[in-house]
Amino acid sequence: MMITIGENIKKLRNQKSVTQEKLAESIGVTAQAISRWESGTGYPAIEYLPELAGFFGISVDELLGVKLSEREARREEIYSTISHIEECGYNPTAFNLLREYHAEFPSDMKIRLALARALCSEMWEETPDQASLREAEKMLRDMIKQSDDYDFRFTCVKELAVLYKEAWKDEQGYDEVVSMLPSLDSCREIFITDCFNGTIQKKEEIEDCILSLIRHTVNVLRDYVAFTLPNEQENWDTKLSYFKCMVEFCEKVSGMVEPDKAAALEGPMAMLYRYMATYYVAMNKKEETLDCLEKMLQHVEKGRCADPSVPHNLAWYYLPYLDQERYDPVRKSKRFKAVKEKLASIAK
Repeated sequence: MMITIGENIKKLRNQKSVTQEKLAESIGVTAQAISRWESGTGYPAIEYLPELAGFFGISVDELLGVKLSEREARREEIYSTISHIEECGYNPTAFNLLREYHAEFPSDMKIRLALARALCSEMWEETPDQASLREAEKMLRDMIKQSDDYDFRFTCVKELAVLYKEAWKDEQGYDEVVSMLPSLDSCREIFITDCFNGTIQKKEEIEDCILSLIRHTVNVLRDYVAFTLPNEQENWDTKLSYFKCMVEFCEKVSGMVEPDKAAALEGPMAMLYRYMATYYVAMNKKEETLDCLEKMLQHVEKGRCADPSVPHNLAWYYLPYLDQERYDPVRKSKRFKAVKEKLASIAK
């Protein structure tokens, strides 16, 4: 890159219609020094690089001949590959790629987070590599301290919380990490809606807010109905009615927003149908059980990545549930087998 610096200085100087003398005076060297740099018979000392870059209003990288457009294009290429890796799942090749990307762009937070997530995936292995998990913990804590982006920082906090909760079963550590997150009343969406009634938001922003709130509300209600309300058999019909109301609500909201955004509610609806199936099968209502499992599959497929060659995380997540003994009453059904086979075909 240093080979082109003289050419760059000359080109930039001519573009600004500045003489060698004027440039030399500005950065505190002689005109002869500028001449040597431009002719390639000498190079500026490193302490002059910021001065030169500042004079021309560019970065040192650009002054040295690094084409930032190419570097940004490279970043976008890496981001695209990372998305594919996270959708398809991790393997040794993916780990090696992520480490290479991190070495190439060590200060890029997005790439560091991708590597940390990959390392965290060890927690789901039968014998997790503790060194990888500890490396992930350090990376996440460093990013939480270093990032000025609230949303990014909270993403790191949530990843770290899962690590403590799932990998190490460390309730004290989990509580400490979760305490870094703001309360619901402190979030941006609630503030804007409470204070300005959405009048300063664009349609796209309002739709994003609606979907985010609905998704989280449904998850909280689902857990409340399933685990907090009394679970005696006489309450099961009532619980099923609550789940149905949640599905209907999600369907109504899906019809209010743009179709591509509505896909965000397919996962919650699939989850609700899976929960309903567990109650129906416990009640020995086989047809209703199979209806719910088929609707679960439909929503899983609707929420699937547009690229059919990409395995589906949600399908992978649901597959083990179908191996539970509770489904033995419907296991031999062709409809049950079809649901399981389809999930397996699109799962990672």
